[in-house]
Amino acid sequence: MTEHFLANHAGDPKRLDRVLRDRYPNASRHAIQELIAGRHVQVNGRTVWLASWKIIGGDKITIAEAPATLPVPLDTFDPAWIIAELGDIIAVNKPAGLLSEPARRDDRGSLLELANSALGPVTLFHRLDRDTSGVLLLTRGGSINQRLARAFSRHAVIKEYVAEVTAPNRLDAEGTIITRMNTDPQRRDRMVVVSKGGQLAVTHYTRMDDPAGRTWVRLRPDTGRTHQLRVHMAHLGAPILGDILYGDRDSAPRLMLHSHKITLPVDLFGEGAFFTAPLPTEFAPMP
Repeated sequence: MTEHFLANHAGDPKRLDRVLRDRYPNASRHAIQELIAGRHVQVNGRTVWLASWKIIGGDKITIAEAPATLPVPLDTFDPAWIIAELGDIIAVNKPAGLLSEPARRDDRGSLLELANSALGPVTLFHRLDRDTSGVLLLTRGGSINQRLARAFSRHAVIKEYVAEVTAPNRLDAEGTIITRMNTDPQRRDRMVVVSKGGQLAVTHYTRMDDPAGRTWVRLRPDTGRTHQLRVHMAHLGAPILGDILYGDRDSAPRLMLHSHKITLPVDLFGEGAFFTAPLPTEFAPMP
């Protein structure tokens, strides 16, 4: 299927990858990069394979044989995303490729925006990277916001992730990663491990091997730094598959990281409660 459209932004030129992300707000960075690198994009009739190619308003962009990894833009909240509701807490299963909330003023199409339209005013209590799927917590406001904020601040909310990684021989059966992290001074979209400064980042992991030779890890972060799990796995020499920033973009069709389970502290509702997001099809079979 071939699609044609005109760049409609005004002012300064934009990078080609940025224009395509605006066009397909729920597409992952990996999918956009693959689209361009695969020479599926033409600008004013000329094939372009550089993500940094500058686009001005009025340029004609043609996408030929767009791969299936580039989804149709989402413009509505799918009720099937709701895992459960507990009081004023709403647990949802965020799809991969969808922003948790707008990262920039011109970002369109995020889980928070779609949820606000469908459910009324809600608050997003934590974020997942665009390419990470799984459990996210929303609230309807009121006293639950303060109570949940206190639970997060004292690390009483347990978040468990599942990831597929490379280089299994680099990982012990289980372990704890303790580092400090800061923004990469050379690339503002990346985080790096630093010896001084930055913020403390702590992740616990358990390795799971399967007969097919795939290596999975269960990850439990004590802290919530940007890209923490992705940076920590790469730091151990076992990057998460499909990670365009910290690993090999060609190793999987998507970032193989999923927020699988969130457990609330017993004192929040008088009893323990947890929310689980089913594993995506790309994760099957998993031990």
